[in-house]
Amino acid sequence: MSTELDVFVGNTTVLDEDVYQLWLDGHTVSDAVRIRMEAGALQECEANAEVLHSDTMDQFRTFQMCERLLQSPSKVANQLLFQIPPHRQTMLIERYYEFDSVFAREVLGKKLSKGTKKDLDDISSKTGIALKCCRRQQCCFTEMLSVCNTYK
Repeated sequence: MSTELDVFVGNTTVLDEDVYQLWLDGHTVSDAVRIRMEAGALQECEANAEVLHSDTMDQFRTFQMCERLLQSPSKVANQLLFQIPPHRQTMLIERYYEFDSVFAREVLGKKLSKGTKKDLDDISSKTGIALKCCRRQQCCFTEMLSVCNTYK
């Protein structure tokens, strides 16, 4: 019995902005692969579905590992784990903290607390925004309010 193992070793962290947006929007790897295939990614990079799935999964894993840093943007520039050029760091942070206007209208004016997290299911259903994306945006709102309150 043989086992196949794919290994990629590199210095600069490769980030696909389109895949990052799919991750931010709360898509699963399978959904993201389907969306990329429909957008013509297979023809664009002359790859097969298995390679596209592997690439998407690798990108999602990278974004998941970066998320801890993105939650404290000042740490992104000083971290040594990922070799990310400054312009890419800026893009990652800006998009991570970008709000969907439909979600923002639902949340603004409400007291952001633990109870709001229960309401996220309803907001997700009402707006059609993935629950994971709603949770990320709610955490970003909370973080921004916390920073603002610190400087009062």
